[in-house]
Amino acid sequence: METIQRPRGKFTGTWTVYTKDEADEQGIAYKHWSKANPGEMALSDDGYVGECLFRKEHKDKRNRVRIIIKTCYGVQWYPGSSKLLFEPNRAAHRYCYIKPRDWAEQEANKTRTKTTVMAYVTQLLSNNQIDWDLLGRIYRPDQLIPKATVRRLFKEERIMEMVEEKLKEVLSKNGVNQDYVIKTVLEAIDIARGKGDVSGILRATENFMDLLEMKPSKKVITDTIEIDMTRQIADKIATEENKLKLGQRVEQNEPRQP
Repeated sequence: METIQRPRGKFTGTWTVYTKDEADEQGIAYKHWSKANPGEMALSDDGYVGECLFRKEHKDKRNRVRIIIKTCYGVQWYPGSSKLLFEPNRAAHRYCYIKPRDWAEQEANKTRTKTTVMAYVTQLLSNNQIDWDLLGRIYRPDQLIPKATVRRLFKEERIMEMVEEKLKEVLSKNGVNQDYVIKTVLEAIDIARGKGDVSGILRATENFMDLLEMKPSKKVITDTIEIDMTRQIADKIATEENKLKLGQRVEQNEPRQP
């Protein structure tokens, strides 16, 4: 159960929204939002219950009848293919629109989001776990559960694109780029020839490969030349490791000299 505010329009005010389970436990009667009338409780397609505020028929140019339905947690047309969902509206903090217009993109341009993404990247590059409580307080300290709000934010594709962009920027400033990764892997191969154990270095390099999206099957594209560079590196590593293992077995099986 949570309280939301509709900040504009005729139905400005504060409403309570329940999960379906909470509504069932409290004996709250509800209908699917498409069937609800004003004053009745309406069930969203993602499992939340809140008051229906408005219902009105409209005719389009082809004389087809459609119904606009407004609930405290969102607005949608019926019939139609679109669902009425509460969670995206809650994340956008916008309940008065059929679909919050590019709200993720709008959110991405806000200072609070950019600051939160930078904090997330800093934590990601540290040895510590992601502190969602801290990120929530940075992003939306005004929310009832800031931790949950920021977790929803980071489920958005646009926000994860921001994370990837910031990661590459930070790593590049510290000299970690694709050239660095390839050079480090090749150096690790040379060390393997000498010592026979390069697992630690390869593990560290693999972390950078994850961050830079350079795992095998990821392709490096330069103008019109497309080369599966990391696949070549992976194959070379496997070949060198096999050589090392074979050399170690031969050395172990050599008879002692009298």
